[in-house]
Amino acid sequence: MFSYAARLVAIVALVAGIWEIMLGLVISTGYLDPDFLSRFTTASSSGQAIDEGLYWIVFAVALGTLAEIGLAVRKGRQ
Repeated sequence: MFSYAARLVAIVALVAGIWEIMLGLVISTGYLDPDFLSRFTTASSSGQAIDEGLYWIVFAVALGTLAEIGLAVRKGRQ
């Protein structure tokens, strides 16, 4: 059960990371107002939003890898 929950959390974290990076890039190019950033993220600048997005993606990859290992071990026992 925890492996499936970890997989779900990893997917949500990956989507959140991609959202943060895209938001940071769109604001840094000038398409959106920088005040828009404060409504959807805790970052104070577009560069910080991109950094936080990368952290989310690294977390998602690590958690997803652990979830896949857990599922593979469970499959091996059965």
